[in-house]
Amino acid sequence: MIRMNVETSTETRQASGRVAQALEIYRSIAACNESIARGNDVHALTAALMLPCYQAGFRSLALELTPVEENALRSALRHIRDPEPALQ
Repeated sequence: MIRMNVETSTETRQASGRVAQALEIYRSIAACNESIARGNDVHALTAALMLPCYQAGFRSLALELTPVEENALRSALRHIRDPEPALQ
């Protein structure tokens, strides 16, 4: 019984770690897109070179997610894209 709880706890941490990693990659993709949109400088060039790498990493990680992780990621991405207005 205790072993089962430890395994479940480890799996939960790994799952939340994968979701956190996917969110980090998503933020990097967004930052690259912003740099590219801002202008023609060294940061835009670096972003243009890194963007395909981040996109490939995101795709690979997304394919490894469980349905529960996918739902958690979708929810977090929805919150990033459409944050709820602050309560006044």
